[in-house]
Amino acid sequence: MADPKVLAAMQTQKFERYRAILGGLEGCDCFWDVVLITAADATQASLYEDQLGSRRARGCLPSSAEYCVISDPPGPKIGNGGATLVALDWLRSKYEESLKAMRVLLIHAGGYSQRTPNHSVCGKIFAPLPVGPLPESCMLDMCLAMLCDIPPKSSPGVMVKCGDDVIIFDSDLVDFTRPGFSALAHRSPVEVALTHGVFCLSDKDTHTAVQCRRFTHKPSLERMREYGALLDGREDEAYTDSSFFFDWGAADKLLAWYDKRGGKIDCEIDAYGDFLQALGPEADTKYCSDSTNALSAESASASTRLEVFQALRGVDLSVCVLEESRFWHIGTIPELLHHFCGKDSFLEEAGGGRATRSYTAKTGSHGLLHYSNDPPIAANVSSVVDEGGEVCAQAVVEMSMVQRGAKVCEGSFVSSAELSGTMVVPPAIFLHTLAVVPSALGMEEGGEIGYVTHILGAEDNIKARGSAADVKWAGTTVESACQCLSIDSSNVWAGGQGSLWDARLFPVASTRQESAHLSLSFLAAATQEGRQNSHNAQGHLLVSLQQSLAAKHAKAQLGHRRKVQETLDAARGG
Repeated sequence: MADPKVLAAMQTQKFERYRAILGGLEGCDCFWDVVLITAADATQASLYEDQLGSRRARGCLPSSAEYCVISDPPGPKIGNGGATLVALDWLRSKYEESLKAMRVLLIHAGGYSQRTPNHSVCGKIFAPLPVGPLPESCMLDMCLAMLCDIPPKSSPGVMVKCGDDVIIFDSDLVDFTRPGFSALAHRSPVEVALTHGVFCLSDKDTHTAVQCRRFTHKPSLERMREYGALLDGREDEAYTDSSFFFDWGAADKLLAWYDKRGGKIDCEIDAYGDFLQALGPEADTKYCSDSTNALSAESASASTRLEVFQALRGVDLSVCVLEESRFWHIGTIPELLHHFCGKDSFLEEAGGGRATRSYTAKTGSHGLLHYSNDPPIAANVSSVVDEGGEVCAQAVVEMSMVQRGAKVCEGSFVSSAELSGTMVVPPAIFLHTLAVVPSALGMEEGGEIGYVTHILGAEDNIKARGSAADVKWAGTTVESACQCLSIDSSNVWAGGQGSLWDARLFPVASTRQESAHLSLSFLAAATQEGRQNSHNAQGHLLVSLQQSLAAKHAKAQLGHRRKVQETLDAARGG
């Protein structure tokens, strides 16, 4: 495995280059011509544009690039592959012939994440990070910094990046001037390869940029053996995917297929599973009928996948082999707690050496990583913590305000909350406060803005479905919690079964502080061992995560983030 300090040095160079571009010290030809961000729908796109405008006004974006947001069309989910096609069509219409000379960074950030509900409104791409190239960096800053030196190493074309991962690598090893598709390939443990895309190279390939024989998506160990994807004659490592690039010649082939369909996508298309698996001299159509790793029930049919295969037939796939690199996924609450609290080498690597700790490379709770030998820390991520407010080790506060006397216990994650001096967030809890429109929740009285604080166990499976007796919530069952709160469990889900995503368990309040206090009171009653202090939830409107997001008051939620940011800027004198 790559040494954390080596990777931190690579990241430091990226940050220095990015800050030079940001400050206008490097020419505009060194950066992307267009940064295009995809959104799930028009509402999310509007939120993204608002946040881009704020960051541009604060001088946090290189001025040489044009920043645009487009949304997926109404209708069925189209996946990141479908979103790529829609983006190419939009770019073609906007820039016409001048597009052929442009270098575009396409960041897929659509979707309302169920696994990190704290990012469902403002988006993962604007999620705050504890480290980055700028004070109070967000994921967009990190994406722009880690790919800032790619344009000089590429032909005109499109770089595809997902909005929820951090890649640490040496850009000097990148060559995106070859025709067709080119991708970054990371030496990874086989456990990682089972859930990612895997590149199959020739045993004789020793250069950093080589032709890929074939690409296989989320393969079994047996398939990796069959395709010769395992490295060094052993069965413990393979080259896995992250971001990829394609030139305008390849884009033309995709657009020709899109035009043939009349510009309509009626199913989920995966940019990795459906585009990359069609490439390389050994690619075949076996994967087209394999639904084992389908994104969902709406995933592309065998006939659609076959059409994509035929459209891309003969297009080359090259890979840039990155022996010393790291791929960090920032997609679940346990991952956020683990990475942000210094339990592994994320802070040092992603932050460019800003954290100095010692590590041991081993297989642990989050796979094969460099795990820290030092105690975990508390993570203050773009939050205001008053003197006398306490955030314990292994806890994260994100875009929140913690007043004197308030406490966040270890293992908990608090987002967009205002905690007053009497509040204590118990250990291993996820707490997130969301502004909502009361009338959208059926409330005739409630003012223009209401608030819902969602509380879950930090390890809860939000998607797991079952009955009230089966679904686990914050260390108890939904059934037991309902008994303690005097709630009829049949009212939690309309059909008697469901998941924490659609469980009506969270009260609506009139202020952000009151909301956190009320939900914490419900939690205390719901998780008590005895019944003597039962809290009666009758008389309160209870809503689900899903309902809250549908009724979100986006302007108020963004207003809270700006309030926190302005307080932090004032404290810095900026």
